Amino acid sequence: MKNKFSTTHLLLCAALICGIAPTTAFSQTNAQKAPPAAPPAASAAAPLQLAENAPTRYEVKKGDTLWAIAGRFLKSPWRWNEIWRMNRDQVKNPHRIYPGDVLVLQTGADGRPQLSISRPAVEERPTVKLSPSVRETPIDTAAIPSIPPAIIDPFLTKPLIIDEGGLANSPKIVGGPDSRVVLATGYTVYATGLKDSDGTAWQVYRAGKPLRSPGQKEVLGYEAEYLGDAVVEKFGDVSTLKIVNSNKEIIIGDKLLQVPRERIVSYPPHSPDKAVEGRIIGMPTTLVETGRDAVLTLDVGARDGIEIGHVLALYHQPPSVEAPDQKTGFFSFMSEKKMLPLPQERIGLAFVFRVFDRVAYALVLNSTKQIELGDWARKP
Repeated sequence: MKNKFSTTHLLLCAALICGIAPTTAFSQTNAQKAPPAAPPAASAAAPLQLAENAPTRYEVKKGDTLWAIAGRFLKSPWRWNEIWRMNRDQVKNPHRIYPGDVLVLQTGADGRPQLSISRPAVEERPTVKLSPSVRETPIDTAAIPSIPPAIIDPFLTKPLIIDEGGLANSPKIVGGPDSRVVLATGYTVYATGLKDSDGTAWQVYRAGKPLRSPGQKEVLGYEAEYLGDAVVEKFGDVSTLKIVNSNKEIIIGDKLLQVPRERIVSYPPHSPDKAVEGRIIGMPTTLVETGRDAVLTLDVGARDGIEIGHVLALYHQPPSVEAPDQKTGFFSFMSEKKMLPLPQERIGLAFVFRVFDRVAYALVLNSTKQIELGDWARKP
């Protein structure tokens, strides 16, 4: 009677003949299921390191940002609050610095670097003749911003992250001129649900795509799609509006929202108090990779402890590589290979400037390579 060998038996024999350990030849690995090799966390107690050629005095100029100035003084600009010796309440509130202020770098009593704003000594003040005059006081809008405002301005009010059904009770466009269903700038439209107490300026939105963490089914929110602006010309049970701006086609059934403008003035850049494990789930338009000055959508928000001003380090997971057999030093020729995950690479920094409950927007401040969907965001 002939002996019958299974495929497994034959493969095992071949592995033994070639000197390959059976546990290596038949190990089952899925590179996508392998846990990412995260980099070691940096010590939060590490001493502040000044930037090379850090100035002892710096006069703030129009066009400066807190992030750019922080980079003049520190190797780790996200530790800006530490060099100012801010307490927790001061970090949460905007830290206003104005053009013309002179920042002075000194060594504190504890030997650590410290920044302050220069104030003239009493004996240095010139004698002046008092006369009636208008006193000029800087206003909040004159304070230098944290990051370049022109880049993030469109994201301060649009798009908007909403819950499922978040637009259900919003005023709705119900008609257009001459029974038109596709509308644009200059068209008159009709809508229900508007009250004169809400004002005349409105934005047009449409429910957008659901946002999910990579590989997860749970919906974190919906990115409402901004379509344009409309102004009420006459209130009533059916109100009359004119579309004053449209960047996409507006159709019957789209919703109207009043979105309060969120201004970012000078929230100091700072590191989160606790560990953060976020992923990039969205990028501008339909890009799958991007770089500096791009706005990212992250799958972490207020409920994860994220706040405006947080600086997060961005990491990329390189593809896993095939691991050689420990005994022979050769790669397995079998179909089932043992894969070795590589350490994650730090590829940039991002500044959080708008926070929702479970999602946040962040601006890429610098990057060493392309940033991709699914990359990680962590405490630096």
